[in-house]
Amino acid sequence: MKRPLALLALFYCLGIILSNLLRINFWVIMCIGLTIVFAANLLKKHDYIFFAFVLFATLLIGVLSLKNSCTLSNTHIVNFAYPGAWCSLSGFIDSFPEPKDKHIEFIFRLKEAQIEKYKWRCCGRVLVRTEVRQKLNYGDNLMLIGNLQPPPALVPIRGSYKNFLARKGIYLVMRVKDPRQIILKPGKRGNKLVGYSFWLRSKVEQAFSRFLKSVPAGILSAMVLGQKHNIPWLVNDSMVKAGTVHILVVSGFNVGIVAFMANLLFKIMRIPRRGRIILTLACLVIYCFLTGASNPVVRATIMGIIFLSAYLLKKQPDIYNSLSTAVVFILIINPQQVFDIGFQLSFASVFAIVCLYPKLKKLIRLDTCKIKIWRFFCEGLLVSFSAWLGTLWIIAYNFHIIAPVTVLANVFIVPLASIITLCGFTLAVFGLVCPALANLFSFPVSFLINLLLSLNAAIIKVPFAYFYL
Repeated sequence: MKRPLALLALFYCLGIILSNLLRINFWVIMCIGLTIVFAANLLKKHDYIFFAFVLFATLLIGVLSLKNSCTLSNTHIVNFAYPGAWCSLSGFIDSFPEPKDKHIEFIFRLKEAQIEKYKWRCCGRVLVRTEVRQKLNYGDNLMLIGNLQPPPALVPIRGSYKNFLARKGIYLVMRVKDPRQIILKPGKRGNKLVGYSFWLRSKVEQAFSRFLKSVPAGILSAMVLGQKHNIPWLVNDSMVKAGTVHILVVSGFNVGIVAFMANLLFKIMRIPRRGRIILTLACLVIYCFLTGASNPVVRATIMGIIFLSAYLLKKQPDIYNSLSTAVVFILIINPQQVFDIGFQLSFASVFAIVCLYPKLKKLIRLDTCKIKIWRFFCEGLLVSFSAWLGTLWIIAYNFHIIAPVTVLANVFIVPLASIITLCGFTLAVFGLVCPALANLFSFPVSFLINLLLSLNAAIIKVPFAYFYL
C-alpha cells in the first residue's frame, strides 16, 4: 500500500469517535486488542489479512486513548471540590493571562489545595477569571482564595462551553474579585521555553500597539500571533459572513513565512545548508510556542519539520503522510482534539485542497491556458473552491451559515492578507531590534489592513453572499 500511514490515522480517529459514542468497558477492549495482536502475529505471512488486523488494532488504540484521556487521577481537584466551596489553591499560572472584556483569564495548575481544615497535595487545572488589575505572568507562583464552580453552560456553537473546557482538561472555574484573594509567592515554575515565548509575544504585541492604531494593531496581532482579543466584534462578524475569518487565525502560511525568512537570514549569514535547516526547524518550534500551539500551527509545524527533515535526509516528502503524522501527533497528546472545530477545519481544508485541487485542475484542463494572469486567477479560484467544499459541512453544522461568496473572497483577501502578514513579521523584527526603522513599515501595514477591511465589507454586500440556516 502506497500510503498506509493515512489509513492508520483514519482508523485511529474513527476509534476515538467510536469510543465517544459507545460506552465499552476498558478491560473488554484490552482483551479484544490482545486477541487481535495474537491473531495478527499468526497471520503475518498473509499481507492483506495482517494489515486488516493492524487497522482494527489501531481502531482499538483510538478507543483506549480517549478512555485514558478521560480518566482523572485520584488526587484531581474535581474529586474533592464541590460547587460553591471556598478553598485555598497553591500552584502556578500555566497559560498567558489574556484580557477578556472586563476581566483577565488564565489557567492555573494546582499543586496543593485546602478546603476548610483539610489540606492535601492535588493536581488538575482550573480556569481563573479575575477582575483584579494585577500584573501576572506565565509561571508565577500563586496562592488563590475563592470558590470553585463548574463552567457555565453557554452554547455559542454546537456543543457546550463545558465540553470545550473539558477537552483542555479544565472542569472547574474560580472567580477572583478582591486583590486579597491573590497571594504572589517567590519563585517561578513552568517550562522556560514556553515562558520565554510568552514574554516575546508580549513584546511583539507592544511593538504593534506602539506603531499602529488600535484596530490595525489588533488585526495584525491576530494574523501574526493568533491573539484575537483586540479585534472589534463588527470586524469579526464581517469576516465570518465573508468566510475570511480564517485569516485571523495563525495557519500554515505563517509557518511558511517563518521558514522562508529564517532560511533566507541564515543563508545571508553564510551558514551551511544542513545548519540552516536545523536552525530553521528550531525557529518553527519557537514560533509554534509563540502563537500558543493552536491546531493549525501545530499541524503546519509538524508538516514543516517533516518536509525539512526529508530534505535534510535527501528523501522525497509526501503530503498525505505528513498530514497523517500531524493528525496522529496531535491526537496522541490529546485525543479529545478530534471533536474540536478548529482541528476539524484545519485538517479538512488542507486535505480538500490536496485531494480536490489537482483533480479539478485536470478536469478543466487549466494547464492548456496560455494567458498567465487568467491561469493564476483560476488556480486561486480552484484552491479556494476546494477548501470551501471541504469545510462547508463543518461550518454549516456548527455556525449555521453558508457563504458562497467565500470562494471569490479568498481569491482577493488571501493574497492581500499574505502581504500584510509578511509586512507584520518585518514590523515585528524591526520593532524589537531597530525601532527607528519600524516607522517605515507602519504606514503601509495600516493602509493594507484598511484596504482589506474595505474589500471584505464590499464583498459581503454581493447578492446571496451568505445566508443563515
